[in-house]
Amino acid sequence: MKADLLAIAVGLGENFHGQDLRKGAYARSSLGGGVFSSTRFDETDFRESDMREVVFDQCRLSGAMFGGANLRRAVFHKCEMTHAEFRGANLQGATFSECTLGHAQFMQAGLGMATFSRCVLDHASLAEALLDATTFNQSRLLDVNADRSRWLQSNLLTCDIRALTWQEATLDRVVFHKTGLQGRDFAGLALDGCQFTQADLSQARFAGCSIAQCNFQQATLDGVDFSGTQAMHAIFCDAQGSGANFTGAQLRQALFTRAALPHSRFDDAQLHQCHFAEASLPGSVFARADLTYVDFRHADLQNADLRGATMFRAVLHGAKLDGAAMTDRTRALETDPDLAQAERWQPAAA
Repeated sequence: MKADLLAIAVGLGENFHGQDLRKGAYARSSLGGGVFSSTRFDETDFRESDMREVVFDQCRLSGAMFGGANLRRAVFHKCEMTHAEFRGANLQGATFSECTLGHAQFMQAGLGMATFSRCVLDHASLAEALLDATTFNQSRLLDVNADRSRWLQSNLLTCDIRALTWQEATLDRVVFHKTGLQGRDFAGLALDGCQFTQADLSQARFAGCSIAQCNFQQATLDGVDFSGTQAMHAIFCDAQGSGANFTGAQLRQALFTRAALPHSRFDDAQLHQCHFAEASLPGSVFARADLTYVDFRHADLQNADLRGATMFRAVLHGAKLDGAAMTDRTRALETDPDLAQAERWQPAAA
């Protein structure tokens, strides 16, 4: 079908079902609002077309070219889109549901408020793309190139992003919820305000990163390298992991409430006013750290090394200190007997 005839049919509200329009030449066509179901568009040229609010339902779009097209609020449902090309396209508010997008090219595309649900994007390119409030839900992004991309308030929810690269990317307030990030290297990235709740970060590397106000609540932190990070007001409540490295980190007013981080290192860290209440830290090292006003109440510090640490007004109320080594304990606040008695109070039996 010729481009002008297709544009007229779409303009008249005709729906297309089961058509074979492979290798069609529809560049710069006006196809906004078109509805296509079970139609073949393999290797079709849609470059620079106006395709606002178009619907593709169960279509084949392998190798289709959408470069520079306006696909604002477009819908792609259960489409085969291997090697599709969206370079520089406007995909504001577009929806991709259960689509196969292996090797798809989204380089320099605008993906603001776009949604990818249960999609496969293995080996795709998001290089230099703008992802503003973009959501990936239960999707697979194996070996994706996201170098120099910009992620602003976007979400990765229960996704597989193994081997995804982020070199020179910007990640601002991105949510990584239940997303596997084992062994990932974030070194050199600014990650302020990102959310890593319940994420598996085992052996990940954040050395030298800015992670101020990041949330690692209930995350798995085995062997994670946070050395030299700027992590003011970060949240590590209920996080778990052995051997995490916070050496030299700036953690002022960070929260470690109920965190289980045995044998971790906080050497030379700035921990002013941090909250470690009920944290489990046996065998951890706080040598030369600034522990001024730190709250260790009911924390497990057995066999911890706090030698050389500044402990002015640090709270040790109810802490387990067997085998702990401290050189500034005289300036810390020991267990308050009245408070301890109040904590042990139980109502009388009826």
